[in-house]
Amino acid sequence: MRLSSIFLLFLLAGLVGSAPAFSQTIRQKSTTEGLSLGLQGHMLGWSSDYFQFLDENSGNGIGLGGRVGFGLTQRFEVFAQYDRTKMNLKNIDAESFQFTNLTGGVRFNFSATTHALRPFAELGYVHRAGKVDQVINNNAYDNILFKGGAAHIGAGLHYFLSLPVALTLNGSFQAGGKSAIDLNGERTTDKADVSTFRISAGIVLYFSEL
Repeated sequence: MRLSSIFLLFLLAGLVGSAPAFSQTIRQKSTTEGLSLGLQGHMLGWSSDYFQFLDENSGNGIGLGGRVGFGLTQRFEVFAQYDRTKMNLKNIDAESFQFTNLTGGVRFNFSATTHALRPFAELGYVHRAGKVDQVINNNAYDNILFKGGAAHIGAGLHYFLSLPVALTLNGSFQAGGKSAIDLNGERTTDKADVSTFRISAGIVLYFSEL
């Protein structure tokens, strides 16, 4: 009777002593569920056979973007994102040149909440507009606006410094479809092929862990 009592005491002591170690082993380090807000800077590049002069001489720019996401589960998330880019004017005669992108889509998150590093991939649709003001065109200065839709494909990584804050790094590509062209406020019959890519880095806050 005494031996069985001693055995039970040792067993209980072992369970109690191992509980902290066990809880540390499965400690949550990340999340992708619920509402999130993100802010990120980016570099954008673009190409177009139609606007060959512009893409060769003003082929990149930098900008900022904001993102709202909602994780339905730890795997699936819907998002909306707005990005604005100021293009490099060093090699063109223009007053200003900018891109705006409004993107909606679905993100697929990988790995588990026990990992601080969370890879992801995303698919969506982007409405994109390029606006060039007072750019030299032959012997005149024109205002050009081109806009249209395209497919959005991206992938990247979240690294959680600590819940609920993560650093994010991602790349994305937008292509397909044709962009309608306005010249000095008048719609033309031309359509432009436009492809863009972005490399972004920023910070994300997950409200479910506040």
